[in-house]
Amino acid sequence: MAKLYAAMVFAFIAATVIVITGLSSDARAITVFFRSIVGFISAGLIVYILLRILAAQDIFDFDAFIEAKDEETLVMGEEGETSSAVDEYTAEDESPATGEAEPAETGGQAQFEPLSSDDLTRMETPK
Repeated sequence: MAKLYAAMVFAFIAATVIVITGLSSDARAITVFFRSIVGFISAGLIVYILLRILAAQDIFDFDAFIEAKDEETLVMGEEGETSSAVDEYTAEDESPATGEAEPAETGGQAQFEPLSSDDLTRMETPK
């Protein structure tokens, strides 16, 4: 059902754009009306067919995405794909490569220190 709603939204947007451009170009009202109907139907069908193809190819199922109401369902679906990448990630990768000292882990939040002009690196102009 979500596929149909998405198709209707895109179709309405297409029809609105057609009506606005038709009225701004001083076209006859009946011409604008028929063009907007054709644009509404064609845009709706294209979006609906595209969403059906994406769901059939298991690329993106719009209905299944909408039906997953809680985050646990979404997280459980993503964990199967990203679990190997998370396992390979270690604390050694988090160490800074610039040689800066690591802040002490006191369990509290880090304090905000605003930048001052003394801390900035100055660039010299080429001669």
